[in-house]
Amino acid sequence: MALFDLSRQAAVVGIGTSDKFGLVLDQSPARLQMQAFRAALDDAGLRAADVDGFATGHGAPQGMDYDEFAIQSGCELRWAVQMWTHGRWASTQVAQAALAVTSGLADCVAIINTITNGRGYGRHLAALGEGTVREAFRDVGGGHGEAGPYGLDTPGSATAMVAQRYMDLYGATSEHLAAGPIAFRRHAQLNPMAIMRDKPLTLEQYLESPPLVGPFRLFDYCLRNEGSTCLLVTTAERARAMGARAVLVSGVQGARASRDDFIMFARPGMGLGFTDEHDYQAGQMPVYQMAGLGADDIDALYVYDSFSSNLWMVLERFGFCPPGEAYLWTQGGQIELGGRLPVNTNGGLHSEAHLSGFGHLLEMVRQVRQEAGPRQVPKAEAVQWATPWGDSLIFTSS
Repeated sequence: MALFDLSRQAAVVGIGTSDKFGLVLDQSPARLQMQAFRAALDDAGLRAADVDGFATGHGAPQGMDYDEFAIQSGCELRWAVQMWTHGRWASTQVAQAALAVTSGLADCVAIINTITNGRGYGRHLAALGEGTVREAFRDVGGGHGEAGPYGLDTPGSATAMVAQRYMDLYGATSEHLAAGPIAFRRHAQLNPMAIMRDKPLTLEQYLESPPLVGPFRLFDYCLRNEGSTCLLVTTAERARAMGARAVLVSGVQGARASRDDFIMFARPGMGLGFTDEHDYQAGQMPVYQMAGLGADDIDALYVYDSFSSNLWMVLERFGFCPPGEAYLWTQGGQIELGGRLPVNTNGGLHSEAHLSGFGHLLEMVRQVRQEAGPRQVPKAEAVQWATPWGDSLIFTSS
């Protein structure tokens, strides 16, 4: 029995972004991060002095370290955590912040992450080691399935094997795979912050795009861009006292790591990496148990869509559909606004911006607050973030 029930004890009270997202902004991490932080303070009606906690997955040189943030922001921090990069830590950062505020280690935590790339500000950081770490050359290879010594040295090439394996097992085709990118692009057209908002995508354009590796074409890949996000987390009690438009952290589960979960972008049971092929059935997930909800209660889903096949893996892993059926389940507009389960209403990593998943979390807050404008899912009260490797968050209105 859990000693402490974290469900609905913490809340997001403010969100903010850099002034814009772009393929090349060529602004320093400090500038981008302060834009997002100030926007979140304004959104919450708080001052920098009210923030005494800091969490990030992108410290220097790509983002800002906690001490640099304190100097730039004027905050007096008494709790800070810096984690490894990648989108697999989005839910864990929120959980860390929720634990910090509910245990009294901090009153209000700013979760801030900044992305730069080698074409923009990242070109100034090359001498500091930016972009030189390659998981593919670890002793056990990369967590996406990379094997550097054999030339399988990028997440895309490794994840393409996941997509191809799935297609071989269940009969899915490129036309089926296109449903995700097309839906996310349509959502992005309703998002003024989305990098791809003015570039519609049709099935014909998808199929005519150049194949890059395995079944993956150009539009199966996420964006590579620059930008910053911020979420402010405090206790639910403090949020009520503030009169804030609070969104509750109702369910959390962290990233999985085992032989079944070594290849990050494949659900268990597919026979990839160290695991044997086996019949996979989604059990009751801790994130649903904590929130007191089930997959049928989710009004909108947010998927770490670095590659198109991730959508299939999430839908099957979390029990939205049986194994081998996600490629059919996503057809006919079911994952679009107005469909059975809208997915990535902001446009996701494919079409809004690659923000390591935190852009998705901001959109979840907007949806629960009923502030998403033309992207609003009617009566969205419970929304979920989920990834192929099993970490997840549920935000609710109450």
